[in-house]
Amino acid sequence: MLGDTSDLDATAARRQGLQALTGIIDMASTALILHQYDISPFSQKAQKMMGLKGLSWQSVEMPMIAPKPDVEALTGGYRGTPVLQIGRDVFIDNWMIARALDEFDASGPVINAQGGLREAALYAWGERLFTPLLHAALAAYQSEWDADFLADRKRVFPDVDFDTLDVSDPDRRSQVRAYLGTVEAQLGLGQDFLGGTQADSWDIHVWGMVWMIHSALPALMPIVGTFPPLTDWYERMSALGTGDREDVEIDVAWQALKEGPARPLPDTSDQEPLAQWVDEVVDISAGSADRGSASGRLLAVDHEQVVLGVEPIAGEAAQVWFPRFGYHLKQRG
Repeated sequence: MLGDTSDLDATAARRQGLQALTGIIDMASTALILHQYDISPFSQKAQKMMGLKGLSWQSVEMPMIAPKPDVEALTGGYRGTPVLQIGRDVFIDNWMIARALDEFDASGPVINAQGGLREAALYAWGERLFTPLLHAALAAYQSEWDADFLADRKRVFPDVDFDTLDVSDPDRRSQVRAYLGTVEAQLGLGQDFLGGTQADSWDIHVWGMVWMIHSALPALMPIVGTFPPLTDWYERMSALGTGDREDVEIDVAWQALKEGPARPLPDTSDQEPLAQWVDEVVDISAGSADRGSASGRLLAVDHEQVVLGVEPIAGEAAQVWFPRFGYHLKQRG
């Protein structure tokens, strides 16, 4: 059962481990820089992580559509949102961002508090819920977009048939209700948050999707309204805020790259199938959408992450951290 003694002991052990890792980063001198744009539900997830942990951070706004020269230089070619920068380390995807923030500051609430397998399951669950919400948004707004924006979205989501999208598709609405019904059932266990008395990544992955409905999909709000505990939970999550934000320009990020620290790399096991690729140039891309392909020297790989070495600006190296699952590698040439 969630919240029993074994879960609490495991969470405490993870917290102690994270406290040991925070020696990697000098929190007093290293800024958290989030490259993002506000209307993305995935950016909202990262912002909510900042709020959960009560962190100060800087925001660099990236363009909504390609080209995105600054973030592509920083990441080696990846252009998705959000991207977290801590000194010379660049973290791709909210999966890696959550892990990085827990290591950056272990004194506050733990984002990934439920254990690796449970965290991965809720992360994947949130990605699945995004699909019907994305289709609803594309159906609702594509007639309002200019040609460049529409062409970009068709490139990012090549599996979507834009010509057949229907705002009132009853099957899609049923899918959304099914997903939200599972949230309602979890909240029905009598706790304030999905995993217990403290919000964590379970809540963040779900909240970002419900935020998308609240902010951009009014046609789906009647579905949300049929689940009062979900509404109460959403208000509790909203009250966590987004931390202490400062909007800055890209020059701040380049200066942080020049002056900031770099984390020690994880070990690459001899049993790792890609171990022989270390030090070779590789390409890495997301399997779910076209967010650009990053290229760089493979520095390390294990069951959790892939680290590429890139040179965003002349003479300055960065370490770019990708999740291992959901991203695909291939050797260059």
